[in-house]
Amino acid sequence: MITRNKLIGIIVLLAGLTAGYFASRGANALHERLLSNLPVFYNEQDIPDPSTTNLSTIYVHSKEHFKEVLIQGSNAIREAARRRNLLIQARDRVTDNHAAYNHLILQSERTVDLLRLQDYYKQFYMHYYRWLDSGDAQSAVQYKLSLGQFKATLDYVMEKQQEDPALSSGEVEELRLAIRIAELSNRTMRWARVVLVVLLFLLLMGIPRLIRDNGYKRFAGTLYFDSVFRPNRISDLNRWHSMQRLAPALLLLYLFSLVICSSFISWKIPLLFGALGLIPVIVLTVMSDKKQKLSALLISFMSPMMPVLILVLGIVAVRGPNFFWYQIWGEEVFRGLFFSLLFMLIFRKLHVYMILVRKWSNRTQSASAAMVWGAFGIQILLAGTLFYWFGPKESMVALNGEVLFLPEEFLGSPTTLLSILMIITGIVTAGALLVYFLNRKREHESTRSA
Repeated sequence: MITRNKLIGIIVLLAGLTAGYFASRGANALHERLLSNLPVFYNEQDIPDPSTTNLSTIYVHSKEHFKEVLIQGSNAIREAARRRNLLIQARDRVTDNHAAYNHLILQSERTVDLLRLQDYYKQFYMHYYRWLDSGDAQSAVQYKLSLGQFKATLDYVMEKQQEDPALSSGEVEELRLAIRIAELSNRTMRWARVVLVVLLFLLLMGIPRLIRDNGYKRFAGTLYFDSVFRPNRISDLNRWHSMQRLAPALLLLYLFSLVICSSFISWKIPLLFGALGLIPVIVLTVMSDKKQKLSALLISFMSPMMPVLILVLGIVAVRGPNFFWYQIWGEEVFRGLFFSLLFMLIFRKLHVYMILVRKWSNRTQSASAAMVWGAFGIQILLAGTLFYWFGPKESMVALNGEVLFLPEEFLGSPTTLLSILMIITGIVTAGALLVYFLNRKREHESTRSA
C-alpha cells in the first residue's frame, strides 16, 4: 500500500524528472549555439583554445579521422622545415641584403617552432580525449608522452621568443592550466574513488540495526541513512552516538569533494562554492533553535546533499573531472540522463529538508516549507550579491579561469537576468520569512501527552 508520504515522494521525483527534461533541452540548445561558433576541425594556423568545451568539440568532430588529424601536423612541420633549409642553403646565392634575408630565415624558424608546438599540443589533447572517450590504455601513455614534449617545447619557444613572443601571457597561462588539469587527472580520479567509497560505506553502515546500539543510543550513521531514505522516521527524541565524529567528517568530505571536482587547481573555487552550499544548512540549523543538538542537525541537513555528490563523484571516479565535462558536451544521452537524475535529487533534497525542518523545529507544514525556501533564497541572494560586488563579467571570467570550462569569448555579462533573479528571489525570501515568523511553534507530542 502506498502511503501519503510515499505518494508525495513519488510526485516530487516526477517533478524533478520533468524539470531535468527541460534542463537537458536547454543544455542541448546551448550546446548547439556554442557548436555553431566553435571550430569543428583542427586549424593548423592557430593553437586551439584550451577550454573543455572547445577541445571536446574538436575531438568529437575529428575522432572519425583520428590518424589523419595526427599525421596532418607532422606533414606541416616537414614542409616548413624543408622551406627553412632551402632558405639557409640559398643564403649566399640569392641576395646581398643579408640582414633582411637573415630575418626571413628567423621567421621560417619561428614558423617551424610554432608548428612543432601546435603538433605536440594536438597530439596531447587528441590522445587525452580519446582516453577520456574510450579508456584506451595506449592513448593514456601517448597523451602523457605528448604532454611532456609539449611542456618542454613551450618552455623552449617562450625562452627563444622573449623579445617578440608569438603567444600572449594570457594564452600561455591558459595552456599551462590545461596541462596541470590533465596532469592531475589520475590523482583526482583516485581521490574521487576514495571519497565515493567512504560516503557509500558510511551510508551502508547507517542501515538500521546493522551496527549494534550503544545502550539506548543508535549509531550516528543511522541518522545519515534515515535523512536520505527515511526522513519521516526521524524524531528529536532519538539519541545517537559518534555524532561529534561523523558531523565534521561529512563536512570535510563535502568540501574535499568540491576540491576534487575543481581538479585541485586552487582552493578559491571549492571554498567559495563550499561556503555558498553550506548557507542553507547553517540557516536551517540556526532557525531550528536546538543548539544542544548541533551535531545531529548538521548531519541531518547535510545528508540530503550527499546523493548529489555521490552522483557527480561516481562520474569523476571513472576518468577524472574532464571525463564528466566531456560527457556533458559530447554525449546527448548522457546529458539528458544526468540532468534528469540531478534535478530529481535536488527536488528530493528540498522535500527532505521540509520534512527534517518540521521534525526538528516542531513547526507547521507551511512554516517548515517557508524555512526551507527562505534558507535557499538567502543563499541565492548572497551569491548574487557577490557577483554584483565583483562584477558579473569579472566573476564569470575569474570562475572560468580556474577550470577552463568555456572559451572566454562566450562569457557574457548577464546583468539583466541576474537582476530579475535577485528581485524574484528577494520577494520569495521575504514572503517565506514572513510566513515563518507568523506561524507559531507546534506543541511537542511529549508535552501534549503529559
